[in-house]
Amino acid sequence: MRSKINLKSELIKSALVLSSGTVLAQGISYLLTPFITRLYSPEDFGQFGIIMRIVAFLAVIGAARYEYAIPLPKRNAHAFQIYRLALRILIWTIGLTIISGIAFWFFNDETENLLFYVVLISAITGFTVFISIGRHWAIRMKWFKNITISTLLTSATTNTAKLLAGFAGLGVLGLAISTLLGLIVGSFVFVLDAVGIYKINNKRAKLRKSVVARQYKEFPKVNLPHSLIDASRELLIAFFLTIYLSTALFGSYDHSFRMLKIPLLLIGVAIGQVLYNRISADFAQEKKIYPILKRSVILLSAIGILPFSVIYIWGVPIFEFVFGNEWRLSGEIAAVLSPWLMANFVASSISMVPAIIGKLRWFFWVGIVTSIIQLSCFAFFPEIMEWLNFTEIGMFEIISWIMFALFAVSVIWMLEIVRRLDERG
Repeated sequence: MRSKINLKSELIKSALVLSSGTVLAQGISYLLTPFITRLYSPEDFGQFGIIMRIVAFLAVIGAARYEYAIPLPKRNAHAFQIYRLALRILIWTIGLTIISGIAFWFFNDETENLLFYVVLISAITGFTVFISIGRHWAIRMKWFKNITISTLLTSATTNTAKLLAGFAGLGVLGLAISTLLGLIVGSFVFVLDAVGIYKINNKRAKLRKSVVARQYKEFPKVNLPHSLIDASRELLIAFFLTIYLSTALFGSYDHSFRMLKIPLLLIGVAIGQVLYNRISADFAQEKKIYPILKRSVILLSAIGILPFSVIYIWGVPIFEFVFGNEWRLSGEIAAVLSPWLMANFVASSISMVPAIIGKLRWFFWVGIVTSIIQLSCFAFFPEIMEWLNFTEIGMFEIISWIMFALFAVSVIWMLEIVRRLDERG
């Protein structure tokens, strides 16, 4: 009983350290967002949303998902080899992306600004993945304050730059460059960490990277395809909505989606990172992990009910008042999407569990089924809308409840798998 209380208090303490920084960082972001949305149009945000979905796709490939294996080895020397391997893969990924972009630009006369955007997207991707690698080493070492400082620096720089770029009328370019500046500043913490990591571990590292790469091959073999499916799905949804409807409508959809992810960014990520560290350590020591996972799901569900219910009922007036009249459509979309994002809030916060318990293949197939259903809804958006005689908002609501059901079933299923695993010992 005593050990359970200690585990619980450590989880809460560590989550509070991460949450405090995340809350402050996101607080800066959402405090300035009402001003930023009045300086940019939904179409600007639509174009920026497509850029960031391309970045998200490339970021998945960035380090072949090896960064997520950094907290798992028992010895720091082995974790250091994964750290080095992830950085090398990132360098190759960014280099090949830029070379491919230059080659495409060279043989295409009609794409004047393509080279600039290739370099810009590559840079945003590189710093995004580098920060992810640094965060996972910090999680391993329990350097939660470093994660907090990085998050604060990134948020403050990005949003201040967006505000200034908005006043300058730079549009989508201002949004993208501001994001890059924020990532560069936020990465300074992990650059300093990297210097220290190499000084301490480089001479001690005797295990070859190839050995570690094979040991954790599940990450590029299973986690990478699964994450690529997720990133591809989001990118395709952006293209579908832009082609079938408009860039402005996608901008409204993307804005509502980002606002509904506030609880996940403020609390879910922090709890998820601490859970990853706690559960991976307990699982390695053959301790039971079902009790702490069950408590976390109940806690996340309780936290999510209030904000998502408020948006479901009063989404439209809230969005109009906070972001301006131009964002009324975004409020309508947010209201109907809230059930989906409520379930996603819980599922995403515990999504690291399959990697820890060796069930990545199961999670991969669940992701494929979910993605096929979701993509089918968006791919045939106009046809289904016409067949059912629904408006765009009505279609979004149908998709939302379908996704709610899928996420709820996957969470219950995951809990059952962990419970049975604990029973088998």
